[in-house]
Amino acid sequence: MEMIDNALYSALELSAVPQAQNDYRPQQNASSSRCSFFRHRTTIASGLLSAVVVSGLLCMWTLCRSSKHTTCASCPSCPDFWMGYGDHCYYFSMEKKDWNSSLEFCLAKGSQLLMFTDNQEMNLFQSFLDKDFYWIGLRNNSGWRWEDGSALNFSRILSNSLIQKCGTIGKDGLQASSCEVSLQWACKKVRL
Repeated sequence: MEMIDNALYSALELSAVPQAQNDYRPQQNASSSRCSFFRHRTTIASGLLSAVVVSGLLCMWTLCRSSKHTTCASCPSCPDFWMGYGDHCYYFSMEKKDWNSSLEFCLAKGSQLLMFTDNQEMNLFQSFLDKDFYWIGLRNNSGWRWEDGSALNFSRILSNSLIQKCGTIGKDGLQASSCEVSLQWACKKVRL
């Protein structure tokens, strides 16, 4: 009888051990799979968020680059305080200097005093101006010429005196002024 009890006890002991392990393992697997599930969801959410952010930045950059008129401060192609239009960046000063000092400022910023390529560009900027005048890259050296040497050929410039050798732009168009007068200025450079 003792042998039967031992055999029965051994049989119960063997069958009880796997049962206990089976009860424990499913809980471990469920816990492990829950962690894995949450880790997987977090990874997917992070990936989607990154994709949305990158897409948004790419979209903003594309819009800024293709826009014909933007003052988007966050556009990577124009420095702070510069206005983007087409393929160029423009700077309109708040302070006043003479024409030569204004030219030096623009050159130090890797730009030039504003030069217009046509009447359309000039008319656009005229529409933004109030009553102030801005120095532009136009001088009378044996005829009105832009700083790059090209002749002014699409507009005329108002002049009241022979000593007015430097060009300005105001609400009413191009006007000559004495180069020593302190005025605001405008710079132009190619977008990078």
